[in-house]
Amino acid sequence: MKVAELLENIREGKLAPVYLILGKEEYNAQRISAAFIDAMPEEQRTVNIGQYDMESVSLSDAIGDALAAPFFGDRRIVYIKHPFFLQGSSKKVKLEQNTDELLKYLEHPEPTTVLVIFAPYDKLDERKKIVKKLLKTAVVVKNSFLDEKSTKDYLKALLRDKEYIIEPQALNLLVKKTEASLSLAMNELPKLMLLAHEERKITEVMVEEMVSQTLEQNIFDLGDLVLAKKTKQAIEMYRELVLQHEEPLKINAILLGQIRLLLQVNILQKHGYAQGNIASSLKVHPYRVKLAMRKSRSLNRLDLRSAYLGLVDLEEKMKSTQQDPVALFELFMLGYFEKSRGNVKL
Repeated sequence: MKVAELLENIREGKLAPVYLILGKEEYNAQRISAAFIDAMPEEQRTVNIGQYDMESVSLSDAIGDALAAPFFGDRRIVYIKHPFFLQGSSKKVKLEQNTDELLKYLEHPEPTTVLVIFAPYDKLDERKKIVKKLLKTAVVVKNSFLDEKSTKDYLKALLRDKEYIIEPQALNLLVKKTEASLSLAMNELPKLMLLAHEERKITEVMVEEMVSQTLEQNIFDLGDLVLAKKTKQAIEMYRELVLQHEEPLKINAILLGQIRLLLQVNILQKHGYAQGNIASSLKVHPYRVKLAMRKSRSLNRLDLRSAYLGLVDLEEKMKSTQQDPVALFELFMLGYFEKSRGNVKL
């Protein structure tokens, strides 16, 4: 089921006993949560809504709440968040969860309870008994990232409903600065609407002035300078980021991730993969893949490999020595420039 269909069902009072909201789009997850709450009379909400974070609260508590009868109302709503036990990851957690009670509950869900499980993950471990049972029992709602066009369409429609318009150039810039993330764009809209309140028109200048670039975007620009072998400018930008108190290891990790994505996209493009296939295979936002595809066409795979290996080496040196991070980055840039001179385009 898609998010729009679920929201329509909630408005019409067509509710199932168990829902699994699968995916990472935070804004839509918030819309879904609010829609279930809005469907309950206001005077009943305080005593008939429970929220349980599986990273800090026992699953047993959540199931106990789901089994309880509504208090002066017709229905209870129980939210389960961060159900890490549905994944295959061996990541260490503070609280181990026993899923037997959830399995038992799914055999006979409480008819007066709506159990909503928010799983902000790309995929679940379908080998697990609890996952198999949940996929069979629950209404599964796909909460994937929206592509660029869908994000733009949603923003335009929302602004139109509020009697605002946004210039095409302004919309393009907003999407660029928020990396086509609906959640990030929605965080920026209130201040843009406030600024445009009198004329009800959001301009490109407003977006330029009011919406800041994220750290990831600044490092994306740094990556462009690195790959263009603009050594002096890259070092100056790196130094500026450090002076802004950005952690050198964090800068390196993000830069490494961007180069890795370009390398992966470059390879997959050569094997005939289309944008949608690449985004699906790499579990990456479609907009990031679009930008990477556009850029990787003109890049040398050997250059990307040299940059990637150089950044891996830079990270090791940052962790194992007390040398100045800026000086280490300078050495990386000089070494990368020398190695790339002999690379033949693949």
